[in-house]
Amino acid sequence: MWNPWLDNPLLKTSWLQPDYWMQETGALPLEQVQQRWQLPDSRYLEIDGMQVHYRDSADQQDSDKPVLLLLHGLFASLHTWMPWTERLVDDFRVISLDLPNFGLTGPHPKGMVKHLYSDFLAQFINQLNLSHCHVAGNSLGGWMAWEFAARYPQHVDKLVLVDSAGFFFVPPTFMLNLSMPGGGWLYSRSRIDPAVIGELLEQVFHNPELVTQEQKSRYYDMMMREGNRVAAARVMRFIRDQMGFDTTLLDMVTQPTLILWGQDDPWMPVDHAEQFQQKLPHSQLLLYPECGHLPMEENPDVSADDCRRFLLSEAQVSKP
Repeated sequence: MWNPWLDNPLLKTSWLQPDYWMQETGALPLEQVQQRWQLPDSRYLEIDGMQVHYRDSADQQDSDKPVLLLLHGLFASLHTWMPWTERLVDDFRVISLDLPNFGLTGPHPKGMVKHLYSDFLAQFINQLNLSHCHVAGNSLGGWMAWEFAARYPQHVDKLVLVDSAGFFFVPPTFMLNLSMPGGGWLYSRSRIDPAVIGELLEQVFHNPELVTQEQKSRYYDMMMREGNRVAAARVMRFIRDQMGFDTTLLDMVTQPTLILWGQDDPWMPVDHAEQFQQKLPHSQLLLYPECGHLPMEENPDVSADDCRRFLLSEAQVSKP
């Protein structure tokens, strides 16, 4: 018998189809993002079912140079460290990677759990047959760096924090919404204007004219890589649910630490740098005037030189 409901146009509306709720609006397939942003020296390492995207400036057999591991921030990728990499490869074996839940590496199977990143980093350097290294991290990568140094002190020689996350701050609305219940799902089902991401990137530079169209496109594509919006939201929600970061771990950091900070950082104010210096007795602080949240991109010459000088100095790890 004919049923008029079967021909109801509403039943053919996309949002009423079961598949609609499983799809990400505007998501870019991994293969497409790889084609755009994979580098000639890109490598992949399988960890926990992920294909971890990384760069290594030297063969694993090259043990003559100290190792420097570089960790990026929210929605970024290893590309943010390219200015430092080209300036530091003469003195260090520089390794950078797309951290789980971001970049070409993409979502971690566990989503986000306590100590996920410090445990992952221990696995990562173990698979590269590294016993120890220097670690530098920017923003969210700074938090990962100091937690790694605290929980795995035998693996970290010196620490470099670049506008690091760690203390309470008010994130921009975009990031705040991501951390709310259902935020990742909502953003993954919404069309995001590339101009919005470009504006966010310009906001974290003191001089927005330094932001290139290539950088804007890269940050947008990495965010739109399938699975990354929901994955990043899980990270943000975890931090919110934990009421921020566990700064008690800073008491366990005994490594010599260099704190680099843009004085005009709109997200992480300079007083955060001073709090890090107070919490880390074996630390020194350098401030960059007319510089924002990403000194390694906005002021690469000076910040890379400062990093080199610190890492090659004779300062030793202080024992507790």
